[in-house]
Amino acid sequence: MQNQIIVLDGPDAVGKTTLAKKIQEKVPNTRYLHLTYRWKDKIFDYHTAAIHLAAKWSKLSNVIIDRWWPSEACYATTYRRTSAWPLQGRFCDRVALKHGVVYINCLPDHNTIERHKLMKEMRVEMYDNIDKLCDLYTDLYYGNPEHEDKGNYIDQLILSGGMQQIPYCLPYTIEKWGAHLDQFVDLIMHVGKTHRECQWKTALDPDDHNILGHKHFAHRLFVGEIVNPKYKGVFWPFYEYNNSSLYLTQALHNLWLNERECAFTNVKDKDGKVDLRYVEEAQRNEIDIIAMGNVAADTMQKHKIEPDGIIKHPSYYKRFLNGEGFKQIENDIQEVL
Repeated sequence: MQNQIIVLDGPDAVGKTTLAKKIQEKVPNTRYLHLTYRWKDKIFDYHTAAIHLAAKWSKLSNVIIDRWWPSEACYATTYRRTSAWPLQGRFCDRVALKHGVVYINCLPDHNTIERHKLMKEMRVEMYDNIDKLCDLYTDLYYGNPEHEDKGNYIDQLILSGGMQQIPYCLPYTIEKWGAHLDQFVDLIMHVGKTHRECQWKTALDPDDHNILGHKHFAHRLFVGEIVNPKYKGVFWPFYEYNNSSLYLTQALHNLWLNERECAFTNVKDKDGKVDLRYVEEAQRNEIDIIAMGNVAADTMQKHKIEPDGIIKHPSYYKRFLNGEGFKQIENDIQEVL
């Protein structure tokens, strides 16, 4: 089984670095990947490269990612009004589910603001005031029914009760766990092991590209035709912040579908060979199969697999229905759910 990928995210002065060092100290063979606000015009690509690299590293070691898509969503919302990639979290979550990633929400406590003031005296901090940022990270974990929906993935998470509802997401504060780091690291590794054991073993393999999502959580499998790769070495289904992938994702977002209840595959692998492994797995695990387009439906039916629902491929709605496309794809998805 692949090793564990752990994402640490939260505002400054909440103990991410200390926790990362303790994980490396306690768990042998753990690599550390720290993301910063670089390539600000290519954050989606940067974060894609990071999880792709972490997945490759996980063949031989555990991996810590310090900051990922929640940082882009929270910092952009707080300091830049909005992100250029408001649905990035949905895309990244698909990959995180595939690889059994565990999220650690490093949250502010009663001393975070004062701690941040002290840190500013010792080193250069990007932002002077983190009050609103801390509030947003707190809402992201615990939820807030009064939160304003600005179209970002985190807005739906917050309005739906927060990440506290996600079994593979753990809250960390210095106040609660700072004196019990060994026990918290044990908890992380236990949750991660369980999370990965419940996933298809082949899906955990970074060289197996034709699946996104997680066996244990998926209620439905969206099935397309073949990947149209935009990245070197990355062939995940419905993972591109453009074209059919973005169109489908926006429709799912508009319908408020829970991302972890969705999985994605194609009837052909990246080389054009028929690959129905995950369609067959979905059938065995009573996961609804939704064929998108004639090629997907015909290929399954030719192999004696009857989809639970059939809609047109997202590219059809985008190309031929113009302004009515979103309304129609949303209606069609609702009918087959």
